[in-house]
Amino acid sequence: MLGIASQQQIDPGSANSILSVIDSSGDRGSTLISNSWWVAGGADVFESERISVISDMDIFNYPELLRLIDNEPENNAQLINALYLKYGLDTFEKLRGTFSICVIDKNNRKIIVVTDRFGLKPVYYYWDSKYFIFGSRIKAILSAPQTKHKEVNYEALIDYINFSAIPTPKTMFKDIKKLPPGNIVVVEKESMTPRLIKYYDIEYTEMKSGEEYFLNKIPITIEDSIKAILDYELSKGRNIGAFLSGGTDSSTIAGMMKKLNGHVKTFSIGFDEEGYNELDYARIASKHFGTEHHEYMVTPEDVLKSLDIIVDVYDEPFGNSSAVPTYFCARLAKECGVDTLMAGDGGDEIFGGNERYVADNIFNIYHKIPYFLRRNLIEPLSSIMPSSFSVIDKGKKYIKRANYPQPDRFYSYNPVTAFGREEIFSQAFLENINEYDPLAWARELYSVAQTDDRLNKLLYLDMKFTITDNDIRKVTDMSEKAGIRVCYPFLDYKLVDFAATIPSDLKVKGAYLRYIYKKSLEDFLPREIIKKKKHGFGLPIGLWINKKQNIRSFVRETLIDSDCVISSFFNNNFMKNLFRLHDETGAPYYGDIIWLLLILELWIRKYKSMNIT
Repeated sequence: MLGIASQQQIDPGSANSILSVIDSSGDRGSTLISNSWWVAGGADVFESERISVISDMDIFNYPELLRLIDNEPENNAQLINALYLKYGLDTFEKLRGTFSICVIDKNNRKIIVVTDRFGLKPVYYYWDSKYFIFGSRIKAILSAPQTKHKEVNYEALIDYINFSAIPTPKTMFKDIKKLPPGNIVVVEKESMTPRLIKYYDIEYTEMKSGEEYFLNKIPITIEDSIKAILDYELSKGRNIGAFLSGGTDSSTIAGMMKKLNGHVKTFSIGFDEEGYNELDYARIASKHFGTEHHEYMVTPEDVLKSLDIIVDVYDEPFGNSSAVPTYFCARLAKECGVDTLMAGDGGDEIFGGNERYVADNIFNIYHKIPYFLRRNLIEPLSSIMPSSFSVIDKGKKYIKRANYPQPDRFYSYNPVTAFGREEIFSQAFLENINEYDPLAWARELYSVAQTDDRLNKLLYLDMKFTITDNDIRKVTDMSEKAGIRVCYPFLDYKLVDFAATIPSDLKVKGAYLRYIYKKSLEDFLPREIIKKKKHGFGLPIGLWINKKQNIRSFVRETLIDSDCVISSFFNNNFMKNLFRLHDETGAPYYGDIIWLLLILELWIRKYKSMNIT
């Protein structure tokens, strides 16, 4: 999907250039529609006298929507046409599924663009004094001849180093924004100024129904979401399988798919490295449910092969190294005749499964000590004790982090927060960003979450960033590159809304993550899966940078070489010190930062050819 609007009449020649941009971005067979002040195109289009619609939708409540209109539509775009004429902007809250939609309201001379509740089908937009340009890919917007400003957003570059992805609404380009999930952007011809309207947000309203209620309700609600998606995909004639890491979410999905469909293909990846290979758990789950299981071992050579793929797939730097195993797992599924996979992303963020949630509880124990003891005894003593002893050093770090307010503490291990901007970036680079605060966006999200509960605020923050800007981009984009569509049952809004009613002390109980979830499924999942710690498809990139000569040589030659493009962004000794710390400690933490820099360097090299400044 791609469109352009202007207060002035658009050159008719723009239509052909827009269509060629859409085709080159992957939406071949698209239809173009236009008027004197706008031109737009996409794969699913409908025009009527009053409005025009372009849609990219997977809707799971189609029969329910048909009952709201008079005549059965020919395609999804015509369905939106009929709903919009009847319900206006309230149309979008009636949709259950994933979607990006453009409605051109001809009578009211405005353009409406919307993304789904969790941004699974993202929308980006560019706006200057002459044009409003929107699309499903940054690359498409950059390729439009009307996009004149392509400057790099240096604040976003800091965010990338700090979080490995760029938080919405920013992108790597100063004048291109990402539409927040659950939002509509409206542009009227008279003003050409984008106006955002939120049609959905997660509301944490805890029910005091007791443990027994949730023990019964959780499996039923999860199965309903999986069934809704499975029925839809099968109705489209798709061959659907499941990612299987051996964790609770992917195992639950695989098991319920087998229960509902009688057969399911599952796919896992492994590594020939102790501490990273989780195939044993995937095999336990596969054997327990009787799935047709397939595996692939990712190698250091695969990592080097994937670098060009990553830079090609992502229109801005993306530093989650798990993108590599995700791609090879999806490619394996494609080779086995599958075209769609279900993924477990979102389960940790709605049921409380990330280690950081327990860490937050541990830090809050410190604040149960009376204030006068902390300030007048513990902290003064801590400050004068020598850090040479490991236990004392850890104690000092614990006290320091415990005193950070949330959400600052949540991100206190992240590179920019941990090292400090001045230690990482060159003075010349910092002059571009003034006093930019890289945690301001997180504090804002934390404060607007519709809950007073500390855990729910952290869950909200993870849903808005970790899911929308990181995990979904990782899984969806790399899988699509391998020819695989991905569905996310745990991101069905009905399941998300239900999980938001579970009391937080049933989600994380002391040091026990996903307490009520695991208890509700203990008779369904293998015992080993219930007991295991979270892992996922983690790549041992830090280990391989030190241990595997081919990766070590490539990374060092790329980043330490005099031709390194990004070296001017950083302090003279930052990268050398980073390699030294990694060599001395072998800590994955430093390896992950090196990977971020490698991806940034390769991305900058590629996009320099687009005259980006």
